Amino acid sequence: MKLSTKEIDDFVAKVNFEKGDGLVPVVVQDASTDSVLMQAYMNKEALRLTLSSGRMHYWSRTKGRIWMKGEESKHYSLVENAFLDCDNDAILFKAQQVGVVCHTGEETCFYKPLKPEENVKVDARMLERLFEVIHERIRSPSEESYVSRLTAKGEDAVLQKVGEEATELILAVKSGDPKEATLEAADVIFHILVSFAQKGYSLNSIFEELDSRHKKKTKNVQS
Repeated sequence: MKLSTKEIDDFVAKVNFEKGDGLVPVVVQDASTDSVLMQAYMNKEALRLTLSSGRMHYWSRTKGRIWMKGEESKHYSLVENAFLDCDNDAILFKAQQVGVVCHTGEETCFYKPLKPEENVKVDARMLERLFEVIHERIRSPSEESYVSRLTAKGEDAVLQKVGEEATELILAVKSGDPKEATLEAADVIFHILVSFAQKGYSLNSIFEELDSRHKKKTKNVQS
């Protein structure tokens, strides 16, 4: 999410920075899992940088400067939306997280529960997170990134991988090995996402098409 100058000015003007002596607390929530990732502080400049760049920026009270999440680790927090609280003195951000968010290597900074909880189940929303990570690897290529190296070879190389993985999926399903079929299906889906990201196509368009087909089929059955 990147906003225009006017949209940024309008949002910043609503935030009550005076109450916290120029700072407001911000909470970052994973847009794909709803888990709380971290809590930090922002001043006006950090908020403006966040909204203009689409990457989370904070004010470090210990270092006395603005810092961007991922400036060293490359584990960026990509902004999807922002919500002001009822008093306009705190902000909730929903973001897609590239890599782990915590400096300890944990998925979230809040990994010390008072009482043990069951593991959070992964659902289809992780595709959105993966798609954003793929986009980031294309926008900011790295020699260490498979996606960066593959997409740098061009569209034909990506589509060739889609075809290769689809063939391997067929063979795996025919073999009757569910584990191998799962691995190959994951490869097919992953490379489809890469091809869509490379072309600038919308991931949501796939969901919308499947939903449309489902509704049509359901309607035909009922009529």
